[in-house]
Amino acid sequence: MNNYTKLPIPILILFTFIFSNSVLGQTASESELISGEVINKTIAADEQHIYATELKNGMALMGKVVQQGIDVVIDIYKPNGQLLKQIDSSNGTEGDEPFDITVNQSGKYKFVIHSLEKDSKKGVYTLDVEQILSLSENTKRITKRELPTETLYNLWESSLTNTQAIDTFMANHPERHFIEPIEGDDKNMLVTYFCVPHGNTEYVMLSGGPDFLGLRFQQLPNTKLHFVTQKVPKDARFNYGFNYFTLDKVGPNGEIETRNVLHAYDGTVEMPNAPKQIYIKERENVAKGTLLSTSLQSKILNEERKITIHTPANYNLKEAHDLLVIFDGEAYGANRRTRIPTPTIMDNLMAEKKIPKTITVLVWSMGKRGKDLISENFGDFIATELIPWMRSEYNIHPESDKVILAGSSRGGFAASFIALNHSDVIGNVLSQSGSYWIKGTADENHWIYPEDNGKLINEYMNSERLPIKFYMDVGLYDAGASMLGMNRQFRDILKLKGYEVDYQEFKGGHNYVNWRGTLSDGLISLIGAKAE
Repeated sequence: MNNYTKLPIPILILFTFIFSNSVLGQTASESELISGEVINKTIAADEQHIYATELKNGMALMGKVVQQGIDVVIDIYKPNGQLLKQIDSSNGTEGDEPFDITVNQSGKYKFVIHSLEKDSKKGVYTLDVEQILSLSENTKRITKRELPTETLYNLWESSLTNTQAIDTFMANHPERHFIEPIEGDDKNMLVTYFCVPHGNTEYVMLSGGPDFLGLRFQQLPNTKLHFVTQKVPKDARFNYGFNYFTLDKVGPNGEIETRNVLHAYDGTVEMPNAPKQIYIKERENVAKGTLLSTSLQSKILNEERKITIHTPANYNLKEAHDLLVIFDGEAYGANRRTRIPTPTIMDNLMAEKKIPKTITVLVWSMGKRGKDLISENFGDFIATELIPWMRSEYNIHPESDKVILAGSSRGGFAASFIALNHSDVIGNVLSQSGSYWIKGTADENHWIYPEDNGKLINEYMNSERLPIKFYMDVGLYDAGASMLGMNRQFRDILKLKGYEVDYQEFKGGHNYVNWRGTLSDGLISLIGAKAE
């Protein structure tokens, strides 16, 4: 048995401490390290060269040891004699051993250069003390390295001397993001989001954009500003939001804790190469159609359903028109200040002769979209009451291929569902981010992680091909398997069954900021003038 194990524990601890620090006691010779100094020395395998420097907490020492003919290591010791770090790269007897040390204690630090190979020959090393930085200098250096953008660094540096820097920055940036190039990347740019959360905020989360699960903000050092960055393709467009996760404590010692989530901000990112949305704004030289808000008494729904009808400028009763029916009329232009200005889009498309003369019916949801848009009764209302009524009041082509049913989210599902059951009346489906995950059963799929195929995927798969054309689009940043995945699956089923499908994906999410642009794409695809 090793005799050391027979020693009392206090003696063993003392022996271990003396042994571990014996490298520092073998010689009293030590040289002071000076910033900018370059030292060239020959060293033998059994030698140790000791250097020392006084450093205050937060200071840094940077440099390198260049090896020539001998493999050396650098042992760095704290003021109390404990080993802080051993630097030994795998480059053998030639090359650099770089060091960059930021200390967290004040006192004398020792640097011991020696070889671990006791049978090696003498060699030469060059000790290059590149910089010894003060706390202030090192703080700026590390902060510049850690912060992802020059803008954030400049803001942080300004805050060191200007107590109003953050408030001024916020006042000058009403949109809570900025976009900057990424060096060497011609496809993406860096988007920085920022906010000043409430004092009781534990953390802030970003929703929206390419990161489906969200991103957590971090605090700009020693300021009240929080930020997070995201690499975004140059052709993206999407909405985003901030959520504050708050913590409140009650009681003499904060015994009672309550947590809440506060939705704090909504914004829109439009990257430089995002698809142009050229039809969404009114044009001075384009005649405007007429909007008529009315209602239709439905026996099937046992209610009076509000609708808004858009007729083209200079509507001619003697001329047959195509018919466009859109769900969620309140959002699609039932008045001219809504999320998707369908009347303006139709005016511009017809003025450019991109589509034939078309009458549009905007069907109001009236707070019932969750039920109506998956209901067979609602589908029967559209196909057997609304469309026949429109034919009786306006000059509409009698053919089903002149009728388009359009909607987004559940509205896209509804358009495909109603067309499946009434293809003799409806020959075109325009689906924007259709909710094809819907089963319509008591054990409904989870809206993000569906376990089963959606209802329409199975029904179209098991039915004969019908005379229906499809335009579908969906965002790459939409809800994973339920939206992007199910749209792709529905597309594939349709194509396998022989349907004509124009399928598009855009770099965006599940929102109107994208659908307002793709509505015109869908109409041109389905009923647009064909190139000769």
